Amino acid sequence: MLTTLTTHQIDRIHDATLRILWETGIVLDHAGARELLLDHGAREEAGRVCLPADLVERCLSECPPTVTLQGRGATAILGDGALHVHNLGGARDVLDRPGGETRPAMTADVAASARLLDALPNATTVTPMYTPQDVTPEAMTLVMFAETVRNTTKPINGPGVQTADEARLLFECLQIVFGDRPQVSVGISPVSPLTFPADNTGAILETARLGLPFGPLPCPQVGATAPMTLAGALALQNAENLAAIVLAQLVRPGLPIIYCGRLAVMDMRTIAPLWGNPETGLISAATVQLGHRYGLPVNVYGLCTTAYDLDMQNGYERAINAALPALAGADEISGIGEMGGGVLSCPAQMVIDDEIAGAVQRLRRGFAVDDDTLAVELTRAVMDGDRNYLAQRHTVQHMRRGEVWTGHLAVVEGTWNMWREAGRPTAAENAQQRAAHLLATHEVPELPDDQDKALRRVIEAVNNGRA
Repeated sequence: MLTTLTTHQIDRIHDATLRILWETGIVLDHAGARELLLDHGAREEAGRVCLPADLVERCLSECPPTVTLQGRGATAILGDGALHVHNLGGARDVLDRPGGETRPAMTADVAASARLLDALPNATTVTPMYTPQDVTPEAMTLVMFAETVRNTTKPINGPGVQTADEARLLFECLQIVFGDRPQVSVGISPVSPLTFPADNTGAILETARLGLPFGPLPCPQVGATAPMTLAGALALQNAENLAAIVLAQLVRPGLPIIYCGRLAVMDMRTIAPLWGNPETGLISAATVQLGHRYGLPVNVYGLCTTAYDLDMQNGYERAINAALPALAGADEISGIGEMGGGVLSCPAQMVIDDEIAGAVQRLRRGFAVDDDTLAVELTRAVMDGDRNYLAQRHTVQHMRRGEVWTGHLAVVEGTWNMWREAGRPTAAENAQQRAAHLLATHEVPELPDDQDKALRRVIEAVNNGRA
């Protein structure tokens, strides 16, 4: 596995994190959570709650090493050594085609994106892609889940929640589809630096009480809401993660935890986040090492860019930032379809990212070195014969086993003239055509009618103020 930091450096970040939590503490606006922490050895100072190291270490030791995610047709286990890849979650806008104009996302876009993700072979888990602008704010989280589960049978990472009420309502919807003990993850973000508002904290406590897999989603920005140094920013992100984990484990010891990292760097010229900078990949790879130090499955940024179109910048930024954490051993990377720093997505981008994810999986797999693959006897036989490996059984066997990765979108015409005569196709154009084909032909088994109606009743009750 790739390592960006030594074991000693990871230990130093951990030690710095414990100092931050004990010497500085967190801003905690939720009275019940504050009392819970104080009852377990925390102290109050300067209006903040300070967490002792032994409490943090004990809560970390209670986290299970794997997390199971449910779907209607499959499950995914994070932490078993496999790499899972999921899409960007909660984009605001849609780019229908490369070079086009953006528009606000609607409910139909949540459904269509989930169906396209269901068709893409390297998207192994799915989260709601868009925040639809044609529904009420109160019902948005529920609509996002409902449209996603209707259109994919793959394992689901749920939409984020911001209040305890949202967590309860989402849980009700999850039970309709998955039964009494649903295993769909919930992401909840503190406010950087080190601030846990009452609503967010209530959502953490309720998610833990309900037993849903929990992914803390700290989103600090280097130089703005985190130190300018990457080591300091990682320590701050880690402190926010560990504080959230402590709260959840005190409510429900043994709760499944996904260690998440969403640390971004900032362009000091424009104060905009730079999702495509190479530091994003470095930070994500280091976050993988930190999460694995605690024995937790890790989900980090991967396929990400600041670009607003499917151009060269887009390609090199997302490929670099996906490869680094994947090679570092990430259990799940995010970002299929992400563009413009997370504010928009495009069907063609989703197809391209599926291609990149396939290539990254090939990088991660490496290659075997043994008597068969070294092929010493084969080389002697070929040299004694026609000096051509094409007709050898060994060649066919290893081609079929995937020794050399084959994509679907790259321009592969043999000469300039062949490419020109084919109409000068680009990877983006090929992706747009493939997305259109998949959306027109891919079918997803319908949600059972009783479940569909039950979801509609919950959403209707929320819209009518009865929930």
